[in-house]
Amino acid sequence: MTRKLLIVLILALVVVVLLTPKQDAFFRRLAADYGELHQNADLSINDLHALGDFKFQNRVVYSHFEYQFGNISVSYFGFLSFVIFEKSEFKEQRTPTITV
Repeated sequence: MTRKLLIVLILALVVVVLLTPKQDAFFRRLAADYGELHQNADLSINDLHALGDFKFQNRVVYSHFEYQFGNISVSYFGFLSFVIFEKSEFKEQRTPTITV
């Protein structure tokens, strides 16, 4: 019984690891979301690579993706081949203050 349970747990872990979304899945989701918001504009994955900065973290059973373009930051969470929107932020740029 214990041996069967261990085998099932190992197989489940292998499936979860193999189905963790990769970087390309996040870029596809980002391009699709951008296309929904800006209906007249269409960005390819290569365009997104060139235009913004991104950080991709692949943990064993989940992955996290952040993309920043100018003042706009978007983050996604990935688990079991699902890419889930986490949050978006508009970061105001601070103008430098000069004190004399």
